[in-house]
Amino acid sequence: MTSFLSGQFFGARAFERTLNEVTLAHFAGTTPEHEVAEHSHDTAHLVLATRGRYITSAHGAAGDGPVLVYNPPGIVHRDRFAGNGGWFFAVSLKTARDDLPGDALRLDAPGAVPAAVRLLHAAADRDAPVLELEALTHELTAEVRPLPAPPHCPSWLAAAQSYIADMARHEIGVADVAAAAGVHPVYLARQYRRWLGCSPGHDLRRRRVELAASLLAANDAPLSDIALEAGFCDQSHLNRAFMAQWGMTPAAFGRLIGCKRPRQDEA
Repeated sequence: MTSFLSGQFFGARAFERTLNEVTLAHFAGTTPEHEVAEHSHDTAHLVLATRGRYITSAHGAAGDGPVLVYNPPGIVHRDRFAGNGGWFFAVSLKTARDDLPGDALRLDAPGAVPAAVRLLHAAADRDAPVLELEALTHELTAEVRPLPAPPHCPSWLAAAQSYIADMARHEIGVADVAAAAGVHPVYLARQYRRWLGCSPGHDLRRRRVELAASLLAANDAPLSDIALEAGFCDQSHLNRAFMAQWGMTPAAFGRLIGCKRPRQDEA
C-alpha cells in the first residue's frame, strides 16, 4: 500500500506554495479511477475538489456544494475522482495537531468550503504574503470538526434544514418551510436564528451559492443558465450572493478551477 509523504498526492501539480507549517497545492487529478488504490498520508491534509465528481469514504453528509474532506495522518482511504478525473486543492499540514479529530470527515460546517475557497484564491496569487496564507490556513483548520446540533436544539429544525436544501432551486417562503417542519412560521423564524445563528433566507442563499459552485465545476454552461438552475433570478443576483459568501465572483471562481466560459460572463 502506498504511503504518501506530506504534500504528495495522485495527480499533477498546477502550482504549489510551501510554508513553514503547510503546503498548498492545486492538482489535476490525472490518475484514472481504476488505478487509484488504497493509500495513506504521513500527515493530516484537507482536499477541496474544485472540478469533477469526487468520491470519498469520509464521514459526513453529502451536499450540493464542492466536496471538502479532512483526513488525519495515517488514515487508509481510496478517495478519488469518478470517470475522467478532476481538479483538487490540497492543504497538507506538516506537523501534528492535537486539536484536530482522528477521523476522516466530510466538512459541512457553513464556513468550511468558503474558507477553503478563500485560501485557494490567495494561494493562486504568487504575490499573496505568507502572513495572509497562514492566517487563512488557520481559519480553515478551525472549521475541521463535526457539526453538532446545539444543546436542546428542537428536532424539527433538521426537517426545516433538509427542506431548504432539497428545495434550494425553487422559490419557497417561510410558510413552506414551516409546513415541512410542522411549526408556525413566526415560531420557525425566531427559533431558526436562535439555534442556527442565521435566518432561513440566509441558509437558502448559502445553499444556492454552493449549488452554483457545483454547477460551475461540473460544466461550462453560461453563468446566466447556472444562475437560473441554482435558483437565482438572474446572473447579477448570483454574482452578489457569490461575492458576499466567497469573496469573489462566479467568473473568478471559474477561472480559478480551470473553467472556460464566454467573456460576456465576466459581467
